[in-house]
Amino acid sequence: MWPFGRRKRKDDRDTSRRLREATEAISRGELQSAIETLSEIAREEPENLTARVNLGTAYYSTGEYVAAARQFEAAHEIAPENPKVLLDLAASKSALDQLDEAVDLLLGVLQVDPEFRDAHYNLAIAYWRKDRLPEAMAELEMELALHPDHEGAKEAARRIKAQAGVAAEGDSGDDAADRGETQQPQS
Repeated sequence: MWPFGRRKRKDDRDTSRRLREATEAISRGELQSAIETLSEIAREEPENLTARVNLGTAYYSTGEYVAAARQFEAAHEIAPENPKVLLDLAASKSALDQLDEAVDLLLGVLQVDPEFRDAHYNLAIAYWRKDRLPEAMAELEMELALHPDHEGAKEAARRIKAQAGVAAEGDSGDDAADRGETQQPQS
């Protein structure tokens, strides 16, 4: 045994290399390649949080929301208090129109970290999709107070105000098609 702790095994280095390659493939838009590699890692190492989250992200990016939710649920079992995992799982639930579950998960994110980037925004979108406009505006205001550069939150607030009839003159208020825009999971 190595006297200063555990030596990295060849398998550990191989997994790290494959994770890095899959993450790079996601960023290049080579999602099928990433899915294949990450699926192999997840089969070999079911408790590998990085593989689960990145696999969920790749599935989400291809529109395979059920598969994404399964991966984020597995990641949630591994790290139930991780706000990024909760946010990603909520995004997949929202994409599946499971809005009550998405709201509960997002409230969980805010219990763990009340300032977590995009949590208030995604909660606002879920409330908006449930036609709970006052709650949606309150969450957008909180997101913008914490992250004033959040362009998506600014646009959503403008659209909700238009829908509620308090928009400036000239706003169309045509936002029904835009309500499903939650923040996409990030690898």
